[in-house]
Amino acid sequence: MTLALLLSDAAAGWFDTGPIGMAVVVLAALLSLTALLALAVLRMLFLQREKLAAAERKLAQQSAAMQAQWDAVPFPVLVKDASGSYLALNRACELRLGIEPASMRGHGSLALPAQRWVPLADGSSAPQRLQQSSIDTLRENKVQRCELDYVGSDGHQRTGLLLEAPTHAPDGSVNGTIAMLLDITEYRQIERSARATEQSLRDITQRIPVVVFAVRRGDDRRQRLAFLAGNLHALFGLEHADLLEQDDVLRNWPFHDSIHPEDAPAVRRLLQRATRHRGTVTLDFRAYGAEGLRWIHLVMGTRQLSDHQVEWIGYVIDTTSINAHNQTLLAARDAAERASKAKADFLATMSHEIRTPMNGVIGMLELLGRTPLNEEQHELVHAVEDSAGVLLQVLNDVLDFSKLEAGNVRLDDAPFDLRTLIDNVAGMMTGSAHKKGLAIDIGADATLAGKLLGDSVRIRQVLMNLLNNAVKFTERGSVAVGLRVIGDDGHAQRVRISVTDTGIGIAADKQANLFTPFSQAESWTTRRYGGTGLGLAICRHLVQLMDGSIELSSRLGEGTKVTLELRLPVAQREVERPAELAGRHAIVRLASVDTANALAAHLTTLGLTVEQIPPTQPMRRGVAANLLFMDQHDQQSAAMIAAQPILVDASANGVSGPRDERLWLNTNPLKWQAVARVCAQTLKPSPASREMATPVMAPPIDAPPATGRILVAEDHPISQSLIRRQLGLLGWECDVVGDGQAALAALRQRDYAMLLTDCQMPLMNGYELATAWRQHESATQYATHLPVIAMTANALDGEIERCFEAGMDDYLSKPVQLRPLEDKLRTWAPRVTAAPKTEAGLFDDVFAEPGMEDLRAEMLQAMLKTSGPDLAKLEQALAQGDGAQAQRTLHRMLGALQLFTNGPVMVDGRELMAALGDDSGEDAWRRLPGYLERLRAALSGLAT
Repeated sequence: MTLALLLSDAAAGWFDTGPIGMAVVVLAALLSLTALLALAVLRMLFLQREKLAAAERKLAQQSAAMQAQWDAVPFPVLVKDASGSYLALNRACELRLGIEPASMRGHGSLALPAQRWVPLADGSSAPQRLQQSSIDTLRENKVQRCELDYVGSDGHQRTGLLLEAPTHAPDGSVNGTIAMLLDITEYRQIERSARATEQSLRDITQRIPVVVFAVRRGDDRRQRLAFLAGNLHALFGLEHADLLEQDDVLRNWPFHDSIHPEDAPAVRRLLQRATRHRGTVTLDFRAYGAEGLRWIHLVMGTRQLSDHQVEWIGYVIDTTSINAHNQTLLAARDAAERASKAKADFLATMSHEIRTPMNGVIGMLELLGRTPLNEEQHELVHAVEDSAGVLLQVLNDVLDFSKLEAGNVRLDDAPFDLRTLIDNVAGMMTGSAHKKGLAIDIGADATLAGKLLGDSVRIRQVLMNLLNNAVKFTERGSVAVGLRVIGDDGHAQRVRISVTDTGIGIAADKQANLFTPFSQAESWTTRRYGGTGLGLAICRHLVQLMDGSIELSSRLGEGTKVTLELRLPVAQREVERPAELAGRHAIVRLASVDTANALAAHLTTLGLTVEQIPPTQPMRRGVAANLLFMDQHDQQSAAMIAAQPILVDASANGVSGPRDERLWLNTNPLKWQAVARVCAQTLKPSPASREMATPVMAPPIDAPPATGRILVAEDHPISQSLIRRQLGLLGWECDVVGDGQAALAALRQRDYAMLLTDCQMPLMNGYELATAWRQHESATQYATHLPVIAMTANALDGEIERCFEAGMDDYLSKPVQLRPLEDKLRTWAPRVTAAPKTEAGLFDDVFAEPGMEDLRAEMLQAMLKTSGPDLAKLEQALAQGDGAQAQRTLHRMLGALQLFTNGPVMVDGRELMAALGDDSGEDAWRRLPGYLERLRAALSGLAT
């Protein structure tokens, strides 16, 4: 505005001055306008320069970002122009290949440094191959690929896969290439390893008669051979091409006549089943190979692949030699089984042939021992009995070991009372131990269950063997049996039973061989003590059968301890005990700590509360108890407390129960049953409680009547005479026949209370007899079940099983002895009142034959001579309430008296003797005094 005004003012002035002034004004205006235009142009140039700088900066940023992304690619990337010169390389080219990107721009592949590249197999260099790849890509306008080996930055050779693709201008023309080098080293290593494995498999299958295959079924449902290795020609006489229809497609049935006609249907069925079912299938079949007929074993499995395809993988192997070997083994097995059967048959025969005369020897010795004999004769009889027992034990050991060796021993588990079992086993060994002056100690854990589940017969056999060894090899001291519960899971108890002696002991170097058959520690022990050396071997086998363990520890001159551990299921947790003992209190005041502890455990089991007060400790004031157990020489303790005293006697051959108007408990050995009986007698003194009867197995519900006769089927004359006399001693009359047919006829003619039958008899054996009678009972709907008891001289387990399968109820092992026979009679034919016929005409007088009068008179005098002491023993037993002594003495007297009479005194005596051992004992005690008077009268009658 100022300039305009100035110009206006100037112009006005100049216009006033004339033309020259006007010219000056115009020139000035033009100069001013030019200056303004110049300034505008400069301004525009400045603005354009700023825009260009911003664009360059943005381009540089984009270029840097692109380069960063380019360099982030982990594998080399190379870009070339149409002439084959490098335009760009990423950082991976330098890191992996040692190529400097800046140095290679504008240069071709031939300028690459060759030291990092491994020459190709044809001798050309890797740069040459890269150059040729670029040329081929530009010419063919498609992706090119090749593999190149190079040395990586770590110095190890690597394998790369080069992929080079063409780049295009906007008009679609090829203007360069871009290449990538991928590291495929690990893939090639895996591939080479797989190829090496495959080749190894092919090499192996070419050297052994096996073919490995894999078959796949794709979406087209056609089966294709994916893999095959092995000598197909050797197994099937076929070549690889014979299996294929075209390419890798399998023929429908390529085997034609290669598979044996008898086996081809089975192979077809197997293959068809494999196509429908998953899993593994196997088959053995025959096929014709290059060398003729072969045995082939096929194993094939099916699996589902991820792409819904199914694959069958398997192998076939030539088992001709294996099959031939198996046939040889089968033949050898059959021969071994025949030999084993022959051995078993031999053992059975020898068992029968040896036990049959042993039955007569031992049985008759037992009967002879019950007749009137003088002391010297008794000694001779006992010597023969001992020898016969040793012979029988040797026979049993050999048979048991043979059964165990052949695997013919099976366990029969049933509920049993382990305390009672140990009592009985110790009781059987008490006599022989006391003869040697040995003490027997028994201790049982109070936590032991009432009944366990196991094979009590085998456990008893093991304990008998261990106790027999302990007594046999101990000359002084004691033998102890300990029972401890070392584990309880609520369902089963783990028990530890130990047998300890103070005998001769065993040297450490000899102990390892003790469980070896026919082995003893020293040869002189066999000569001195006898035995077969099988006892411990049998024990070990039996304990192992019961899944237990047995161990031995010993020191020479100090003694031996054998420990066995068993895990036995609990059949009954509660202990059977007299009800009147629950909640009572007992004081144990004994000098022997071991005896006091063992007694306290028994009392705790019986439900009593127990307090142990040693004799060295004074009795406290105000103490009270129901029972007081004290040593027999303790004269003061009974006066200090108001309790029923029980004297503890540790002497040999002592009796538990009333004696000398006092109650006694014998602790040599300390039996569980004796403790229970004495406690019951003390707290409930009645005749019924004076003798605790041993429980027996309940008879069948449909047991025959209590009266009747027993039928005996036995073919051996001595065994016939023996069983007749044994049954007579037990108060039973019998009919004896010599074979099964006669026995079957007798059973159909009349009723019998029981059938005792030998197993091996002519015409019809015992098995056939039992089966025939059971069939008769079933056909005629017989009202009662006849008990059939086998008398077998074959101790093998198979014989016992045959007995039960034939329909027998029980068995007796020969030699048959009185006590086992009596137990079976009580079990299967219990007698409430024994009432056999007693007519004089039925009495079999053994002295009726001519010339026997003198012998009768001599035997009668001997019987009358011994009857006086026997009557005195009966009176003493009556006074003491000793049922066992009364039963034994009465048994002895009746055994001798039956030779001279079979009148009412015999019948009543047998009935009374049986009643003393069962639940009717109270009535027997009332009748016993009157019977003694009648027995004296009968003896007096015989004396006149």
